[in-house]
Amino acid sequence: MSILESAFEKRNKKQNKVEKVKSLKSPMDSYTKLEEIAKGGYENLTKEDSSYFLKCFGLFDKGEDFMLRVRIPIGQLNNEQAMRIGEVAQKYGNDYIDLTTRMQIELRYLQIENIAKVLSELKEVGISTFQTGVDNPRNTVADPLDGLAFDNIINVKAIVERLQSLVIENPEWISVLPRKFNTGILGSLSNSCNIFGHDCCFVLANSNGEFGFNVYLGARVGVQSKDANIFVSVDEVSDFYMALLETFKTYGYRDNRNKNRLHFLLQDVGVEAFVDEIKRRAGKDFSPAG
Repeated sequence: MSILESAFEKRNKKQNKVEKVKSLKSPMDSYTKLEEIAKGGYENLTKEDSSYFLKCFGLFDKGEDFMLRVRIPIGQLNNEQAMRIGEVAQKYGNDYIDLTTRMQIELRYLQIENIAKVLSELKEVGISTFQTGVDNPRNTVADPLDGLAFDNIINVKAIVERLQSLVIENPEWISVLPRKFNTGILGSLSNSCNIFGHDCCFVLANSNGEFGFNVYLGARVGVQSKDANIFVSVDEVSDFYMALLETFKTYGYRDNRNKNRLHFLLQDVGVEAFVDEIKRRAGKDFSPAG
């Protein structure tokens, strides 16, 4: 038995209450019934939809109304998208918008009868709210001036779009992780996005004259990520990332939600053993850090 298997066996003899809720149905069952849920009103809103499944699509029940968390990859919008968010906020959300630390937008005061309309109107301009809550890959942050700043070496927008295309709005990756998973990718010299504060951190580096990213793993509140001693090229980011998510999905803890972020798995098995499993799943022996 590997050290990962041993740690998993030790920590997963009993599942937490959220895992039991997740086993009741697919989140997509709730998403496909949004119009029905909206028409049914609060009196017909099920406990599991309110407490978990709607959060997979950014909808947070606040008792009398909803907050909606909107995914804004690396914090960048086009003009049409920015206008649509403003229009939706005026029309349905009491003209109120919050900006979050993960470069997202939150709309508040949404009435249950309007939630399906709001998601539809945002989707028309290419805005997604999928996987912005609970046990999902959350919004990826980067330099807010990516592609514009004088110290921007690698424009990461295309990389982020590639990662999103693999997991966001993909039913196979909705609500399958043990806990939320935060990602940051920095292609600039200045640290403008708290780059070492995420579960997975791709940090600008140079290896043998090639710019790419060193990888750091396992941050949590008050604790910075650990050096994984891995360098990935621009073309290798997605392979590493998907193998990482698969490894966390397979071996991540599902008992105590206060101790089941990636940080705690790494604490028990060590970064080296975890990275070895990523390499095995990716079928690549990635270069050491640059």
